[in-house]
Formats: sequence, structure tokens, C-alpha cells
Amino acid sequence: MIRSLLLFFCILVAYYAFKSVFQSAVKSYYKDDRKRASMIGEDMVQDPECRTYIPKGRAITRRIGGKLISFCSEACAKQYADKNRL
Repeated sequence: MIRSLLLFFCILVAYYAFKSVFQSAVKSYYKDDRKRASMIGEDMVQDPECRTYIPKGRAITRRIGGKLISFCSEACAKQYADKNRL
């Protein structure tokens, strides 16, 4: 009886040890994937008004003179549009 309880306890400890190691390995694997994805980066565009480079996802885009132009801010977009009105 004691032998079977001791065996059950050993199996239980081994199960939880394996489970924690496996979970940390899986978590680490997915964490590395997110880290690599964030390191890929994003295209940069240049504001034609102030010549600042900004990530394309944060740029303010306007259609001026039939062309799609990206700006760093609303102020730069307005200044550029005012200068290039026909």
C-alpha cells in the first residue's frame, strides 16, 4: 500500500515537472516569434514639407494634385497644400 502511494506521488511530481518545462518551452518559442516580428520594422516615408522620415503606418496621407502624399502632421499637410495650390 505504501509502495503504491509512493509510486503515485513520484508519478505526480514527474508529471508536474514535465508540464512546467513544456509550458515554459512553448511560451519561449512564441515569445521569440513575436520578438522577430517586431524586429522586421516598417517602411519609412519622407514628408515633402519638412523632410522628416516617419513610419508609413503613422503618416497622414493626403491626395494633392492627383498624387498620394504622406505627411508627419496635419500642419505640414496644410502648409504643403497651401503652397502647391493651382
